[in-house]
Parts: sequence; C-alpha cells; structure tokens
Amino acid sequence: MANAVQDIQIRHLSRRFTRADGQTVTALDDLSVTIKAGEFVCLVGPSGCGKTTLLQMLAGLLRQSSGEIEAQGKPVLRPGPERGVVFQKDSVFPWMRVIDNVEYGLKCRGVSKGERRERALHYLERVGLMQVAQAWPKELSGGMLKRVAIATVFANGAEILMLDEPFGALDYVTRHQLHDVLLDLWLDGEGGRRRTVIFVTHDVDEALILADRILVFHSGRMVEDLAVTLPKPRSADDLVLPELVNHRHRLLQHMGLIRPAAAKPGQ
Repeated sequence: MANAVQDIQIRHLSRRFTRADGQTVTALDDLSVTIKAGEFVCLVGPSGCGKTTLLQMLAGLLRQSSGEIEAQGKPVLRPGPERGVVFQKDSVFPWMRVIDNVEYGLKCRGVSKGERRERALHYLERVGLMQVAQAWPKELSGGMLKRVAIATVFANGAEILMLDEPFGALDYVTRHQLHDVLLDLWLDGEGGRRRTVIFVTHDVDEALILADRILVFHSGRMVEDLAVTLPKPRSADDLVLPELVNHRHRLLQHMGLIRPAAAKPGQ
C-alpha cells in the first residue's frame, strides 16, 4: 500500500489574475483532489481550462491565490528537486552535449562525477540514445530531444514528474513511440516504487493510452475524475476496446467535440 504522506493533496485551490483592462479572471476555481503516490494522472480539457495553471502551481512556479498544495507531506511553496518538469518547448541546453544535459541536475545537487555519469548513461540507454551521448542538441531530431528531456528528469531522481503537453508538436508515429518509452520507465519504477506522473494533454487518445486517472477541466473547474482500469502498457490498438471507446466518447463530449445525445420522446 502506498504511503499516504507521499500523496499530493490539493485543497480548495484557486488562481486568479488581473488583466491589463482591470478585469479579474479565475484560471482555477476551488479545486480539491488527491493524487496518490505512484499514479499516472492526465489532465485534459480545452485550451484555457486551467490544466497548465495547475501544473505550474504543483511545480512551484506559480503561487496560488488561495488554497493549499502538499507534496511529499510538505507545502509546495517553490520548485524542489522532488518535483521534475518536462515542458512543451524543448528544455535541453543547446550549449551542452547530450550526456552533460542528462547529468546537469545531478551535478547541481552535488552528486559525484562517477555516480552521475552512471545514472545518465543508464537512462540514455533506456530511452535509446546511447549512440548520441556525445552529440550536441542541434544534431538531434525533435523526438530525440524529447527522449533527452525524459532521460534527464528520470536520472535526476524526482519522485513526482510533471509533463506539460511534451509530445504535442511531434508526428503521430514519434508520439506513440515516446508513449512506449515513458510507460516502460514508469512501469519499471526505481527501488521498487513508481514515480507519480502528472501529464497535461489536449489529446484524448493520448490520455487513454497513458493514464490511470483522467482529470477533466473546463472553465477553471474539474468536471470529472475518470478512472481508466484497463491494464498497462496500452497501445493505439486498445482504443477500440469497449472501456476506452466509452471513455473516449465521454471525454470528447467534455471537450465540446461531440454533442450529448438528445433525449428520446417520453424520457
């Protein structure tokens, strides 16, 4: 059983900001939810619904207007090494070789050269990039750069991983290849314990392939907490299975892409 202290606790969380015209906008409104240790949770919803705002607050990059966030049993007030982030835009340093990028977080934490090199090489092998360990980022494709970012965040040992639409700009085949890479790393765990993953996406199929739970947002509020019980790993082939077909239909309704069925006469 997971240790409840390792869960992420979100209580009555809100974020408001004032626009240039003086109007107050609520980006996230009174959210309360628990994300259990080791869960893979996807945040889904249309643009502007609050999912990236939530991720930024969980990462400690944005302060809430009200409410509380606890991770690892402590209030989230600033970024911390127990929380790793992969952004939508490439976060690989162009002036460092691939191996040095993967080692960078460990170096900042004072990990010895031998240990950080060992961890970096291990995760580069896991993501299929051993052959380009000494390459410069400019020599890599977009998909390879995402593999570097994934290797980096896993090598750094963060217990909580947050990914903000990391594969959104990639082609269909590369995106699904990276789903496999990410799921393999998550399923294997480290030290017998899986990381907690919070993954922002606008792609319903991506969420259905990856998630244990899908939290659906609309206009700053969470409108559904959907459990996906089909065993993992999953692939695009599984999207035709009844559970995922039903979930997909419901999610597309929330996204406004399918209208709810009209009630039959007499209902």
